Amino acid sequence: MINKLCSSRGQISMEFSILMLVVITAATIVGYHMLKSAVDVRDMNVNTINKSANITITALEKVD
Repeated sequence: MINKLCSSRGQISMEFSILMLVVITAATIVGYHMLKSAVDVRDMNVNTINKSANITITALEKVD
């Protein structure tokens, strides 16, 4: 296995380089989607809190 990764000059094999490129690309894509979904959840929660606050303020304005 080690002989296949390194040639006689100590260079990393092309297969290993391609594997590392695929792993890094996949991790980048997964990280992007995780951050995007976290931002979407944050926005939904802020909207829910704002609606709840508006309903509460409306209810309290009716109290004499």
